[in-house]
Amino acid sequence: MFTFYDLEIFKQDWLAVFIDDEGEITEIHNDSEALRSFLSHVNYLVGYNNYNYDDRVTAGILKGMNPYEVSQKIMNNKPFKLRLQNPLSLDVMQELKGLSLKEAQANLGQSIIESPVDFNIDRPLSKEEIQRTFQYCRNDVLVTKQLFEEREDYFVSKFEMVKEFKLPAKSIKKTRANLAAEILKANPSNDNERLHITYDDRLPKHEIPAAVTHFYEDIEKQYKEGVHFTELEKEKIVYKLAGIDHIYGFGGLHAAKERYKGEGNYMQIDIASYYPSLIINNGFIDNLDDYKKLYHQRQQLKLAKEPKELVYKILLNSVYGAMKSKYSKLYNPRQANNIVVNGQLIITHLICLLENFVELIQTNTDGIIIRYEKGFEKNIIKLLELFEKHYDLTFDVDFITKIAQRDVNNYVFQYKDGYLKAKGRFANYEGGNFERNSYTIIDKALVDYYMNGIQVNQTVIHCWKYRKFEYFQLVTKAGKFDGMAQEIKEDTLLEGSYSSHFEDLQQVNRVIATKNKYLGSIFKTKNDKETKYSKVPYTSDNCFVWNDELKQMDKRKINLNWYIKQIEGWLF
Repeated sequence: MFTFYDLEIFKQDWLAVFIDDEGEITEIHNDSEALRSFLSHVNYLVGYNNYNYDDRVTAGILKGMNPYEVSQKIMNNKPFKLRLQNPLSLDVMQELKGLSLKEAQANLGQSIIESPVDFNIDRPLSKEEIQRTFQYCRNDVLVTKQLFEEREDYFVSKFEMVKEFKLPAKSIKKTRANLAAEILKANPSNDNERLHITYDDRLPKHEIPAAVTHFYEDIEKQYKEGVHFTELEKEKIVYKLAGIDHIYGFGGLHAAKERYKGEGNYMQIDIASYYPSLIINNGFIDNLDDYKKLYHQRQQLKLAKEPKELVYKILLNSVYGAMKSKYSKLYNPRQANNIVVNGQLIITHLICLLENFVELIQTNTDGIIIRYEKGFEKNIIKLLELFEKHYDLTFDVDFITKIAQRDVNNYVFQYKDGYLKAKGRFANYEGGNFERNSYTIIDKALVDYYMNGIQVNQTVIHCWKYRKFEYFQLVTKAGKFDGMAQEIKEDTLLEGSYSSHFEDLQQVNRVIATKNKYLGSIFKTKNDKETKYSKVPYTSDNCFVWNDELKQMDKRKINLNWYIKQIEGWLF
C-alpha cells in the first residue's frame, strides 16, 4: 500500500530509490519512462520533506523538465507551481516543525555521515559514485520508512478523518487543522474587532482581582482608541495570585513555585476539553452547530471507549490552534483572544475560591496543582462540583504524592499509582525519541534523584557502563548559519600553550564532551568577508564529534565529570 522513496539530484544525473511495504527495492537512474511506469502501480508514495522537494522534482521529470534546473529553482525559492498529482503522497515531515532527516537519524543513534559524492559535480557520475549514491539514498528511504512507523498514530488519525467524514481522497495530504477546517466547512474571518472581548456571562468579575480585569479592559480601551493589535497583544501583566507570580496576556496562563520539591497530599485539577467547552458555552466559533455535533459525538465515543474517539479529540482541539493562523480557513483571531482571556479568568476564579484552603503549586492553561491537608478532599471535591455546575465544565482530578518543580516549564511528579509525568528538562528520563534526543542524561539523572533518591553520579556511571551513549549526545545543526566547524589544538614550543586551527564539519553533527584537550569547542560559522565563529551553546570546551552509529563509539572518550557538573547545575 505504501511505497517509500527519495531522490538525489546532480547536474547530469538523477537517482531514485523506492522501497515498498515488503522491503522490495527499486532503483531508477536517469530513466523517466521507468519512473512513470513504476509510479503507475503505486498506491501511496511516502517521502520526507517530499511535499516541498521530491514530489515537485518528480512532477518535473514526468513533464520532461531538467531535474537539476527544477531542483535549483526549489532550493532557491523561485516560482515553481508544478505538483505531483498521481499517485497520492504523504510527507513524514508534515507538522514536525522543520526537523531534518539527518537530525532524526542522529536522534535515533544512526550514522549521519553525509554522502561522499559531491552534489555539485559538473560531469556524469562514475559507476562507483552511482553505487555509493544509491547506497546513501537507500539508507534515507529506510529511515523515512522507520519514521513513518514511529508516526503511525498521526497518519492513522488523518486517514480516519477522511474516512469518517467522507472527504475526497486527496484531502489526506492536508494537515489535521486544515482537515478540521474542511470538515467544519470553515471560512476565514478577519482582524476586525480583534480585541473587542466578549466575557462569559457566568463570570463574576467582582470575585476576580481588579488588577487582572482592569488589564484586559484597558487593552480593549486602547484598541478602540486606535492602538494597533500587534502592539497590544504583546502586553502582559504580572499579578501575584495565591502567592505565585502569574503572567496574564494573550497566551496560556502558566505559573509555578520555583525550585520546589515535596511529598504529601497533592491534587491535579484539570478542566476536561477546556477550550472546546469554552467555544461551545460561549459560541466562540461561527459554525457552532457543526462543532457541537462533533463534540457530543466524541463524548459518546469516549463513554463507549471507542478508539475512534481520539480522531474527534484531535479534530476539536485543532480548531483553536488554527484560529490565529493567517492562512487557515479557521482564522478567527477575535474568538482566539476570547477563548484565551476567558480561559485565564475562569482558572483565576477557581484559584481565588481555593486559595484560603490549599497551597497552590502550579497553574497551567487548563488546570492547577494544589497541596491540601489530609481529610480535606471532600470539601475540595464539593467546591469543584459547584464550580462545574456554574460554568458547565467538567474536571478531571488525579492525586499526586511527590513533586519536583524547577520552574513552570521543568518538573516531574508522581501520581498515587506510581506513574510519573514529566515536562521540559525532565521529560525524556526514559530516553529521547526521533524528535528530541540531546543530553537526556540530565533528564534521567534529575528524575532518578528526585523521584528515586539515586545520586547523580550513579546514574551517569550506570548509563556509561551499559553503553547507553544516546543519553550523552547533543544533536546540533548549522540551521540559519552557513556551516559548522571544530577548533583543533596543537602543542607549541612554549610549555602549556597551544596553537589552533578550525576544521569544517557537516551541517548536522552529534557532539559529546571529551577529556581530550586537543579537541576544542564546536562552532557555527557565518561566511561574510571573513568567517565568524559562534560557539554552540551548552557544549563543553572539549568535544568530539561522532557521526557514525552510536553503538560503535569508544566509551573511554566520554568526559563523565562534565556531565555530572551539568546535572548538578540543575539541582535545587
